[in-house]
Amino acid sequence: MGIVVLLVYVDDIVIIGSDLEAISAVQTLLHSTFHMKDLGQLTYFLGLEVHHQPHGPFLLQNKYSQDLVQLAGLTNTTSVDTPMELNVKYRRDDGELLADPTTYRKLVGSLIYLTSPDQTSLMLFTLSASSSLQLQAYSDADWVGCPDTRRSTTGWCMFLGDALISWKCKKQDHVSKSSTKAEYRAMSAVCSEIIWLRGLLTELGFSPLHPTPLYADNTSAIQIAANPVCHERTKHIEVDCHSIREAYDHQVITLPHVSTTLQIVDIFTKSMPRQRHHFLVSKLMLVDLPASI
Repeated sequence: MGIVVLLVYVDDIVIIGSDLEAISAVQTLLHSTFHMKDLGQLTYFLGLEVHHQPHGPFLLQNKYSQDLVQLAGLTNTTSVDTPMELNVKYRRDDGELLADPTTYRKLVGSLIYLTSPDQTSLMLFTLSASSSLQLQAYSDADWVGCPDTRRSTTGWCMFLGDALISWKCKKQDHVSKSSTKAEYRAMSAVCSEIIWLRGLLTELGFSPLHPTPLYADNTSAIQIAANPVCHERTKHIEVDCHSIREAYDHQVITLPHVSTTLQIVDIFTKSMPRQRHHFLVSKLMLVDLPASI
């Protein structure tokens, strides 16, 4: 039996599936009910370009990125190796207030919508048709990285087989008094995403057969999650503690250790030197834009 999935955003719809006859039947049903226009094979959706190749599709935001460059008035400038300067920390009161912050707000909002984890060049997401359906996750935290609030930054990403499918970096809601607690909060955030994605895969008929490895480089945080005794030092993160431990005990996740040098989500939490930045971008399975596209 095949499967057909509808992705709907307001009045934009993508229909995908494994059964061409079923897809055709769904299209006929929709046309009989709504006034719709069939645009054929998917090439563009919500600012995301899709290029079909024999081994799988490429996803990129070339036009969207170029429109942002033009909006910022940077069309004649040269590119840079990394998106942020190394070791630079901006405070809330640095610089002068903008006379008209409208353009700045537009750029910030547009950059948030820009999906690529690397915004220094035209990069592609590759989705291989032969990739496995095994989920794997990475989590990390930049402890007390904000100079104004001393809050830490959570970073995590998810792979389905070799394909990067989900990621996030966000300042944590509370100040963590140790790097272990900051890392644990990051692990809790990605654990919630793991549970949701495993549920989604199950609904689509691809129930995960194995626990999802959640890679972290903080051994203390891993030991707290795997230890049935709730330590005194975890009382400030007790909900996170029980949430991760429940997922661990029910074999929803495993907690393998990854060395700091191979911690992929470092790129989501802090600025990097050029060589380190490009190394981590390659580990995210992003590739340069081919000349033929």
